[in-house]
Amino acid sequence: MGMAAIPRKESNHDPRPGDAAFTVRELLRLPLFLQARLVAGERGLQGTVARVNVMEVPDIEPWVRAGDLLVTTGYPFREDQGKLLQLIPELAKRGIAALGIQTKRFIDEVPKEVIEEAERQRIPLIELPPDMSFSDVVRTVMENVLAQEAALLADLQNRISSMTRLLLDGSGLYAFLDAMEMMLGNPVAVVREQEKPWLSEGLRNADPVEVWPVVQSLTFRHVGRGLSNGFVLLQNSFRAYVNPIPAQRMKQACLVLLERNRDIVPIDVLSVERLSSLAGLELANVEAVREVEGKYLDQFLQDWLLGKFVSESDWKLRAEVCGCTIPEQTPLCAVVVGMTDPAPPAEKLRELARRLRSERLRVVDALLAAPVGGDLVLIVPVPESLRPEAQAEASPTGLLQRLLTELRPLLGDPELKLYSGRVAERADRLPASLSQAKRARQVAEVCGLLGEVVTYDRLGVYSLLYLIPSSEEREQFLQRFSLPLQQADKKGGGRLMETLEMFFRCNGNIKLTSEKLFAHYNTIVYRLDKIQSILGVSLDDPEDRLQLQLSLKLGQITPGSSGAI
Repeated sequence: MGMAAIPRKESNHDPRPGDAAFTVRELLRLPLFLQARLVAGERGLQGTVARVNVMEVPDIEPWVRAGDLLVTTGYPFREDQGKLLQLIPELAKRGIAALGIQTKRFIDEVPKEVIEEAERQRIPLIELPPDMSFSDVVRTVMENVLAQEAALLADLQNRISSMTRLLLDGSGLYAFLDAMEMMLGNPVAVVREQEKPWLSEGLRNADPVEVWPVVQSLTFRHVGRGLSNGFVLLQNSFRAYVNPIPAQRMKQACLVLLERNRDIVPIDVLSVERLSSLAGLELANVEAVREVEGKYLDQFLQDWLLGKFVSESDWKLRAEVCGCTIPEQTPLCAVVVGMTDPAPPAEKLRELARRLRSERLRVVDALLAAPVGGDLVLIVPVPESLRPEAQAEASPTGLLQRLLTELRPLLGDPELKLYSGRVAERADRLPASLSQAKRARQVAEVCGLLGEVVTYDRLGVYSLLYLIPSSEEREQFLQRFSLPLQQADKKGGGRLMETLEMFFRCNGNIKLTSEKLFAHYNTIVYRLDKIQSILGVSLDDPEDRLQLQLSLKLGQITPGSSGAI
């Protein structure tokens, strides 16, 4: 199903000096261009011409700037016109105002493929007459451009001054972006590595269905990585101007202006370039505040999960100080995240916890995360509607499975697992839920339990067997049922332990057991008869079957690992 395109909206902002700049449409009305012919890119005629750039070499891209009227005789492409086709998207990224190609000299006519690509990229493509002098083009265009320059520079200075005052007032990053949107007539965003973008009001308040494709494109991977500055094409052919934000000892970030309501003109580009430094200062302030708040919040969550609060009033006071808002009467469960790296550095755990707290997940609202010991622990709110009525304290496996699906790409770990304790009805019961989650992980690892999500209630008999300490009775039980089969297997008895275990997994179905073990039906019958003969038991006796199953499960647990969790 295709994604809905965001409609370009007509803005009703007042005329400004930047709106009165010298446009491509006005360029074509000049007497010098009366013989020129527009062959593509009518949608880009409102683009502003800032200068003239004469292209007579094939590697022109590094020298092109936003607002350029790029003119050429076609000489660089006389032998390979395919290079011109490849050049068009790059020129669009760099935001040229228009491309003029002089025909009948080195190129008889503009190739159809080039015209189609220019139309798609919204680049005005102008066929220039063969007798046009480029020196006349430069003189005529720059006379018109310079007439606008003084007003544009004054407008730019006013923009920078007003935005500087806004930041000095301490209004914050969102107010800064909202003011930029009002000033430039288009939405803006700050995109940062491994974080959600900060969006101006026009994107924050828009219909989610409408803005979702563009917001998906606003990731550092798409618009920031490897880009110095320039135009990029987002989803649904939406253009954006991207400029890196200067930052020291911080994640890489960029300031993005979306061409949604009106065409981006050169003064808008200059504004974004100048204001990127101010955005960097505000990001540094956000980072400093986040660092302090993160440390307090980490400590609060750790103390909460480890049961260090002596009263409910103490917990509420600390939660309020840390800005940790959890609706009262909300059931919670503690979840230990099982990562591929068994011993991640403490700094990585803190970074992952803070990142998860800043994410807006689709599965759960207000997810909390904190490093506890060497583990990453989640505090997951559980809506009442998702909890089984028959088991008031059972962990909601379905919710955790959906959460796991969302966490894996977010944390970059496709083998991620979740281990959950029971749902806690009150805040003071959350430490017990964490203890259960840790036991779920330890039992699952020791006993080889399968599954991506393991809840405490799913442990069943393993939870009891795990707590049985090494003792004479335990060893006697194993020697009675497990040891004789192990010894028979060592002497070539025919995979008796494996056969018995699979027999129970298949619920006593001999045919299914033979299929699982890739053995003949009669072979499985023979092995089962041998097991009964060695142990002196009957697989038809429910009591004997229970004893055998318990011995197999107990034998899976390493004796030295038993003990309190």
